Amino acid sequence: MAVAVPPRFHLLDRAKLTVAGLQDYPIYRWQAEDCPLLDGRLASLMPLDEENIQRVTSFEMLALWVAAGYGIGVSAQTRIERAHGWGITMRPLADGPYEIVTYLQRRHAQTDSASERFERRAMQVAGAEAT
Repeated sequence: MAVAVPPRFHLLDRAKLTVAGLQDYPIYRWQAEDCPLLDGRLASLMPLDEENIQRVTSFEMLALWVAAGYGIGVSAQTRIERAHGWGITMRPLADGPYEIVTYLQRRHAQTDSASERFERRAMQVAGAEAT
């Protein structure tokens, strides 16, 4: 996970950011990137009377709000890096690691070879990263 910031934002002078260092800014989160540990830490730092964490419907919407200077975004590092041309810059989170949880849903009786191959490949990648 990483932080998306506008190109001329004062947080860019730091190589890495911490969750505690984000509490003074509006934060945009894409609801499809579920990271329970990170979301819990963000929620615990925010004042109860303020709604600083905004849920957006897509990564593109997150990038739009960040590029316009309305706040910062928290998303997958690779996704932010690929969106560099959209007017956002990336800084990694130093106090991780944070993992995005993804679920593959399929019908119980369905035998779809494409989904089975995807599942096997995802498990291979996850096993390779764990070592």
